Amino acid sequence: MIENQIKNPSIKVNALLNIARTLMTVVFPLVTFPYSSRILLPEGIGRVRFARSFVDFFILLATLGIYVYGTREIAKVKDDKVQLSKVTTEILTINLVSTTIAYFLFFIAIFTIPKLSDYRLLLIVISTKILFTALGLDWLYSGIEDYKYITLRAFIFQIISVVLLFTFVHTKEDYLKYASIAVFSNVGSNICNWIHSKKFINISFRSDLELKKHLKPIFILFAMAVTSNLYSIIDVTMLGFMCNDWQVGIYTTATKINSLITSLVVSGGIVVLPRLSYYVKNQAEDKFQELAYKNYDILFLFAIPSTIGLCLVGKAAVLAFSGENFIASIPIMRMMNLMIIIVGISCVTGTQTLIPLGKEILVFYAMLTGALTDIILNFALIPHFQAYGAAVATVISESILSIFELACIRKKLSLKKIGRFFTSYLFNSAVMALFVILCLLLIPGLWLSSIIAICVGIVVYGALLVLEKNHFVMDMFKLIKKKVWTH
Repeated sequence: MIENQIKNPSIKVNALLNIARTLMTVVFPLVTFPYSSRILLPEGIGRVRFARSFVDFFILLATLGIYVYGTREIAKVKDDKVQLSKVTTEILTINLVSTTIAYFLFFIAIFTIPKLSDYRLLLIVISTKILFTALGLDWLYSGIEDYKYITLRAFIFQIISVVLLFTFVHTKEDYLKYASIAVFSNVGSNICNWIHSKKFINISFRSDLELKKHLKPIFILFAMAVTSNLYSIIDVTMLGFMCNDWQVGIYTTATKINSLITSLVVSGGIVVLPRLSYYVKNQAEDKFQELAYKNYDILFLFAIPSTIGLCLVGKAAVLAFSGENFIASIPIMRMMNLMIIIVGISCVTGTQTLIPLGKEILVFYAMLTGALTDIILNFALIPHFQAYGAAVATVISESILSIFELACIRKKLSLKKIGRFFTSYLFNSAVMALFVILCLLLIPGLWLSSIIAICVGIVVYGALLVLEKNHFVMDMFKLIKKKVWTH
């Protein structure tokens, strides 16, 4: 029986829960990946990563642009239980059709492409995500803002997956078990979603469903989703087809390290998106610009020193994260560290500035330009430079994307002012880098010198910010003082 009402949760509580979910996506890989990489070695990690990237193409086809669209449409009707069930059924119907088509094309591919014959069983195991992603109804839970359930469910299945990983994965031949455990977390969560959804909706495939009205917006969002997701899967897929599992393995490790840092750097800015949209709607130009500039300021405050610092202690980072078998990842990781700044600029400029301004089409054009550049450069560079070539292609194409988006906002925001933020933090980071380099050169031992260098770098950078009375640092001091004084 469907419950009579869905309670509107606190926005502050949802924000905290969303931060908790973000932290989980960072903390759990820090626990699992160092263990997995040492057991499976570059070949095993690369084999699984290549298979996952190939399946991701079909997951992208199966899901269309439904997550964003479904979240928006569910949010509109969440207070009307009849309409909620009807809209959910309509979107789910479209999703199941696209999933069927995706599965059909997937099986054609794995039985006709010679390269995939050795990966067939692994691909079939991972492909279960295609079906259960559709049945998971994640967009429904986002639409009704049930973040408490989503966070708790994710935490439980991630804990179970960690236990299973340490219990069953012990040799490099256990890559299939490793992949199965990763799939279990996703599939298990989605099965729980399906069962839990019965509490507040009634799926009914009736004849009066209105499917046509959903198709146009879904396909527009699908085009954007395809373009934006190409970066996360095209490099690994092309590298797997054009090279081997070892190259994919070292590339995966290099990108994994900086992507964890990037996710932390850019995650905080997401919370300003609704506020920027509100300012645009209410024509509060001054407040919009003030908050947008603050977004760039905070981005560079963390992104620039993170990029430089990670480059300097890159050897220790790779050895600690993955072990000596991945030593070849170091130059690739150092190249990819630029993505911390570049992706940060893209997120702030595109997702957090242009989209609130209603300029989604410009973001799409930027993504399309970057994606096509990435594909062309991959074809040109991977045959000669392998994983390093893929890294160079990604950095160049993402840079073009960010430059495109910055050009699109020049009438709303001053690029000179944004540039001043950048150069200020670049100078402070350069001073920090000198002290870090001295520690690395003068202190014996890789681990001792790296740990001391990191600590010294943080202290020096923080001191420079305090000396120049950086407003963000000053605000933090005031907040801490107020909390301590109050208690």
